[in-house]
Amino acid sequence: MTDERRTRRPIAARIEATAAEETPAPTGVTASALREAFSRWASGVSVVAVRDEATVYAITATAFLPVSIEPPRILVSVNPNATVLPFLTDGATFGVSLLAEGQRRLASIFADTGPLASMHFPRDGDPVLPGALASFICRVVRRHLEGDHTLVIGEVVRIEIGGDERPLVYFRREYGLPR
Repeated sequence: MTDERRTRRPIAARIEATAAEETPAPTGVTASALREAFSRWASGVSVVAVRDEATVYAITATAFLPVSIEPPRILVSVNPNATVLPFLTDGATFGVSLLAEGQRRLASIFADTGPLASMHFPRDGDPVLPGALASFICRVVRRHLEGDHTLVIGEVVRIEIGGDERPLVYFRREYGLPR
């Protein structure tokens, strides 16, 4: 991979917190300062997807967290405007695909709202992306509104392990780490 491809900005990296007013909270923390501080946390990139009959809705998410081994649980933090949120009801099935470095384009596609999701997923079955480092098929066990996001806890019911590629990382509002 050339140095140009490593440092090139994504087409549409729009994984940012919901806009908020700039008046400091009681703690003196402004939304812009918090966004800047959060951007310095390097995280893996995942795609959270749900299937509604033939249609798949998917979003790019950097807020993915393993919760426990027993029972097998994960957590994703979802923006209230996300296309997947209305489908993430108790008992609903969803997939989380951990992206490889070469899947940067997919991360950009799912960072925007649009009708492109279904064409990147298998026609039938679980809504997980081919070529992902790992995929978790989950059942929603709990939703919790916290601040400006909904925390969705899923029980892992199946896992698909992918290849050994490097992970796609999101850092300082860009895909990839600085070199």
